[in-house]
Amino acid sequence: MLDTKLKNRHRLAVVIIICTIVMPGFYMMDQCRAYYQNIWMEKEQIQESILTSEDFLENFIELGFILYNTEKDREDVDVAEAKLILCDYFPYINAEYEALYPYLDYRVEDEKGEAVDGSTANTERTLTRQNIASYALGLIVTYDENGNPDIERIYGEYEEEQSVALRRIFGNSEHEWEQFTESGEDFGFLRPQNRTYYYAMTQENLEKYIDVRYFDEYQLMHIPDTIMNQLLIFMVFVAVMAWVYPKFSSFRTGNEKIFQTPLEVVLIVAVSVFGITQEYFRELVFQSRFGREALIVAFAVTYWVSACLRQIYVLGPKRYMKERTILNPSWKYVKRIWSVVKSSAKRGISGIYHSLEQIDFSEKSNKAILKILACNFVILTIVCTMWVYGIMALTIYSVILFFILRKYYNDLQEKYRILLKATNQIAEGNLDVEIVEDLGIFTPFRTEIAKIQTGFKKAVAEEVKSQRMKTELITNVSHDLKTPLTAIITYVNLLKEEKEEEKRKDYIAVLERKSLRLKALIEDLFEISKVSSNNITLDIMEVDIVNLFKQVKLELEDKFKETEVDFRVSCPEEKLLVPLDSQKTYRIFENLLVNISKYAMPRTRAYVEIVREGEEAVVRIKNISATELTFNPEEITERFVRGDASRNTDGSGLGLAIAKSFTELQKGRFLIETEADLFKAELRFRVSAPTE
Repeated sequence: MLDTKLKNRHRLAVVIIICTIVMPGFYMMDQCRAYYQNIWMEKEQIQESILTSEDFLENFIELGFILYNTEKDREDVDVAEAKLILCDYFPYINAEYEALYPYLDYRVEDEKGEAVDGSTANTERTLTRQNIASYALGLIVTYDENGNPDIERIYGEYEEEQSVALRRIFGNSEHEWEQFTESGEDFGFLRPQNRTYYYAMTQENLEKYIDVRYFDEYQLMHIPDTIMNQLLIFMVFVAVMAWVYPKFSSFRTGNEKIFQTPLEVVLIVAVSVFGITQEYFRELVFQSRFGREALIVAFAVTYWVSACLRQIYVLGPKRYMKERTILNPSWKYVKRIWSVVKSSAKRGISGIYHSLEQIDFSEKSNKAILKILACNFVILTIVCTMWVYGIMALTIYSVILFFILRKYYNDLQEKYRILLKATNQIAEGNLDVEIVEDLGIFTPFRTEIAKIQTGFKKAVAEEVKSQRMKTELITNVSHDLKTPLTAIITYVNLLKEEKEEEKRKDYIAVLERKSLRLKALIEDLFEISKVSSNNITLDIMEVDIVNLFKQVKLELEDKFKETEVDFRVSCPEEKLLVPLDSQKTYRIFENLLVNISKYAMPRTRAYVEIVREGEEAVVRIKNISATELTFNPEEITERFVRGDASRNTDGSGLGLAIAKSFTELQKGRFLIETEADLFKAELRFRVSAPTE
């Protein structure tokens, strides 16, 4: 008897639970039905707002562009290509066109008033200017020769409101149909020109179009928030009842096998059902025949999930995780798998991190950016395939990315501090500082800093050399000017006291030589100073350097006889014309030959070779030096640098410096080489024209 009574009470509990689930579903359906009925009662008012909206009227402007660019008889239009462009690049406009076309009558006329296109929608009459007023909606849109649109006439119940809206559309350049002409070079769409478009819709077609295109969407988009809030409240109520009913011990509910489902299954079903309900609630209720059933299923799942989770309270968290989870029996295997996955992920993240760290900024920046974007694209692609779990995966990915970027940023700061410390030491004068630490992405700067150090050392060496040469310059100038000047003063004093005529003549001869020596030195100084200050003018002309060299050699023949130097000259028989300043080139040859007369070993041979090599005229001079060549060939052409350090010869030390300066001033090249006691000089000039 007692057992029968308990069974009856359990059946009562089942009935109560079913009512708890079903009644909210019926109530919500009644609320939605009431809302749906109110919408239809307000349909006329809603229809007015739709017919006078820019969204509706803009379709007719877009239609003009489409019809003009798909006219069959026009040679400047490719209809197939235009339709393909519409589908690919303007899918929204094309969809609006296809939705409107079955309900629309239209007619297109050219500037002569002749029909070039037209269509009727389920009507037997043809649209004309005379019968357009008989339609429920009619528009006449014209385009002049420049493609400027205008509304000629509107027919219908809302003529004034529609006219205002259309004027507003024409004045707004942000509408999507403007893309047709703004991107005209790319898509080939043209503005309608010299066309009149007649658009009309019967009352029946107008209502059908509004119902299909606007009304269903309108009623879905304007569901009150109170209905959504009520749905949420009822779900919470059902979930609470799943915890309340088991409190009544006589109901003997809450511990059924259906409520002992593993936690993993419960979570998957809960997330799936609740996600679908939230995402597609409007479609389920208003567009599905199973709206009521869908709501009842949602409430049933809510009750079931809440009752299953109640087992955590009944069994305790530890026992629940042990008895109500699928993974718990194989937890040790899960831990192993997790360990493998964790280590693999760690290695992968470490690899990505180090690949970012080793980015070479000397490469093109696009390569480095593409590497980073490719990694991020792969990760986000995987996340996007996880559907509702993507948010959870994205959160985890964002946290991991935060720690990677923070570590990456901290490492960058540390490496930057190392780099900054090195540059500060270089700035303080320590040119031997060495960076031994790993610089990561700044590694290319190690080489650049080494180049800077080398450049600084070279600059310092050049400056030291310059200072040394300045000191030598002052010493040499003082010596070279003082020597003849002292001699002049001495012989002037002797001349004053000397009575004997022969000695006076000898003194005058010495004074003449010393004064000429002083004059030559001052002239050389004057020449080299003009070259240094770029205060020199060249008189460029066609010069035969073979003839010019022979002339210089002939005038210096007496000097060569004194030193007994035998010249061997090899030169072409034809002229070798070069655009040069003859006086400056004469001075170059003179200085080189005088240099031989002073420093060449007596009774030796000097070789001169004048040839043409490609587009250059080359003069090579070789001789044996009388003294050992211990000087630096790169410094011998500096000012006041002489081959004989003892300065026993009668020279200023400016001869080769002047020769080099005059050569480079005429766009030539001057090169000095030494090999043992062999002295070589080479001149190269650009030839002006081929030889005859």
